[in-house]
Amino acid sequence: MTAHHPPARCPAPTRHRLSALLLLLGLLPGLALGADPRIRISDVGDEITDNIRAHLGLAREGCDLPEWRERPLLRAADREIRTALRALGYYEPRFSLDFRRDEACWSLGVELEPGPPVRVRNLDIRIIGEAEQDPTFTDLIQSPPIRPGDRLRHDRYEQIKSNLNRQAATRGYLDARITTSQMRVDVREQAADLVVHLESGPRHFLGPVTLEQDTFHDRLVRRFITFEPGDIYDSRRLINLQQAFIDSGYFSEVRVEPRPEEAEDLKVPIHVTLTPRNQWSYLAGIGASTDKGPRIRLGVENHRANRAGHRYNAELEVSPVNTQVGIGYEIPLGDPARERINLTAGYQSENTDTSESDIYSLGIAHLRQLPSGWIQTRSLTFEREDYEVADVRDSTTLLMPGFQMSRVQADHPIFPRQGWRLNFSLRGASEDLLSSISFAQATGRARYIMPLGEGRLLLRADAGTTAVQDFAKLPASLRFFAGGDNSVRGYGYQKLGPTNDDGDIIGGRHMASGSIEMDYPFAEQWSVAVFADGGNAFNDLNEWNARYGIGAGVRWRSPIGPIRVDIAHPIDGDDNFRLHLTMGMDL
Repeated sequence: MTAHHPPARCPAPTRHRLSALLLLLGLLPGLALGADPRIRISDVGDEITDNIRAHLGLAREGCDLPEWRERPLLRAADREIRTALRALGYYEPRFSLDFRRDEACWSLGVELEPGPPVRVRNLDIRIIGEAEQDPTFTDLIQSPPIRPGDRLRHDRYEQIKSNLNRQAATRGYLDARITTSQMRVDVREQAADLVVHLESGPRHFLGPVTLEQDTFHDRLVRRFITFEPGDIYDSRRLINLQQAFIDSGYFSEVRVEPRPEEAEDLKVPIHVTLTPRNQWSYLAGIGASTDKGPRIRLGVENHRANRAGHRYNAELEVSPVNTQVGIGYEIPLGDPARERINLTAGYQSENTDTSESDIYSLGIAHLRQLPSGWIQTRSLTFEREDYEVADVRDSTTLLMPGFQMSRVQADHPIFPRQGWRLNFSLRGASEDLLSSISFAQATGRARYIMPLGEGRLLLRADAGTTAVQDFAKLPASLRFFAGGDNSVRGYGYQKLGPTNDDGDIIGGRHMASGSIEMDYPFAEQWSVAVFADGGNAFNDLNEWNARYGIGAGVRWRSPIGPIRVDIAHPIDGDDNFRLHLTMGMDL
């Protein structure tokens, strides 16, 4: 038997709300379509179109444009379009305006023929005064932003003047002024003659530097100053001075002010105001990687232990694989921005699937930035290491002199699109100098990033070699392994290298590895990446058995720096896939 029920009905209030909702939804498309005014400009190229939009007052009006403003804005539009076209060299345009309104909004159509362009016929750039013999001004005159035969562009004519004024201020011609500035346009001949004359006046010199600060010894702060009173004025030296104070980490605010109005005998006094940063800073952070698992990092630093600029710090880092604690004491030398002595003491414990080690160390290092930009480090480190590799336990005592050269260049300190880093280091020990074994070791690392369309190409290479007679006595920290997040992805951390007779990985004398990676953005802070890694550790070159891994991943430009998640397949490994999570800079 079948039961029959009447159709269900909505209560009256519900029906009314439903009807109102449907009506609103029906209106939304119309509202959305009429949300913005439409300005259509005939197909004359992006340069002209963009400049007209930038000049049009109507372009800044919304759909609520009142009718009483319509006529004055249209009259102004005629003038604004002509101004926009003249700025690009079009002085004889023909155009018509079609302004319309509908229920939702308004629209403007511009039918345009820009006409023939005016071209530069003569260009007269002249320097009068001492700067006439200055080669930097000669270069400006010989390479102007606009030349005879080019289409006239007002912005490039103005750029000539701004370049001359900026160069004069940079080079110390502080009384320089443009004495003649003319743009003569002959519309009938479609030609323009440009004239710019600069009177440079005398060149000034750097004067005495007055320091306003009471935190450090005056002799320390003055060592940041790399020029002498009487040197030729160059504003770039003042910018470099300000940057050196900022980079020192001693100050929270730096002001370097030339005072030309107080100049005597053309020597410009310089006033420097330095505000010290807080004496203490504290660090607390967390991170994670597949190699070492989750980690926590704590630190404290005293930025001014005394008025001589000494400072010290202490740090602790703990993870399932690696625990380290260290203290450091820094002493500024000659040029405090580029030279210092670091005294260090530390303890490190590492427990991986291939080795265990406990290292106690004391060290001294002399760091100096060379004029070329390279950072040179000479060091002496005393280490005691207790280690175990493949069930073999031993201890070593080493006194190791070291030498390192490093340099980095990038267009962004955290998220570079182009840049490189190079690092070369040497270290060794001798049984004749308080060491358990004699050895010499060299390592090199290279990173390179370049744009590739909207994405990037990232290249990496690492290599190392060791000269040692009795490899079995070489401690774990000095042996080479491969595999892991920053080596050959697809393999575990330090899971690649020579093995003993039982198949246990014991590390090698040498190592070579490399990587090629491409990433491509798919959202504002996100990218996808594909990569191929290869390399291994080995004892003899003819035994080098490179292992390879390939994979893909995602990159997040997080507020704390790049975070990478990769899935890698080891071509010669036992695992099908391996997850790799890393945090840190690309270079």
